[in-house]
Amino acid sequence: MAKYKYTLALITDGRQILMFNRFKPPYPGLWNGIGGKVETGETPLAAGCREIMEETTITADEYTMAQLGVIDWYVNGEFRDGIYLFRALLHTPISHSRYPQWMREGILQPYRADWLTRSDNTGVVPDVQRIIPEILAADQLYVETNFEAERLTHFALLDPVQVMRDTDGNLL
Repeated sequence: MAKYKYTLALITDGRQILMFNRFKPPYPGLWNGIGGKVETGETPLAAGCREIMEETTITADEYTMAQLGVIDWYVNGEFRDGIYLFRALLHTPISHSRYPQWMREGILQPYRADWLTRSDNTGVVPDVQRIIPEILAADQLYVETNFEAERLTHFALLDPVQVMRDTDGNLL
């Protein structure tokens, strides 16, 4: 089924991105996308949709999901795991009357991409901050990151053709 253990989705209405600030690790106190672990027997797409539902209560019929590729995630130069990347495009605009919204695991709040990606904005998970423009614009992504002491030391957009595919042509 899944080659990697994790998913990351950006939920957008085309103007803003719905971000999540977790109460506990990973990255408590920083704005992040929506994601989590792929469960045994679950496809990456199913895991991404489940995580969106669990963390936001947004159902799969409220967005169109695109599986874009993966991040190969290294810590101190050693491969840790991979993260499946998704873009969830909402069918209706984000309603500001609904946010900020306190959820069981954190706070949901929409932000504009230009604010999230500002170089002086230290409140966003570093690799997520760097990949936001790519997730919003690309059809396929293959990213490599390295962290040392929880600091992003390497971020590279690589040739998406290198992304592994299963026998049906789906991104792994």
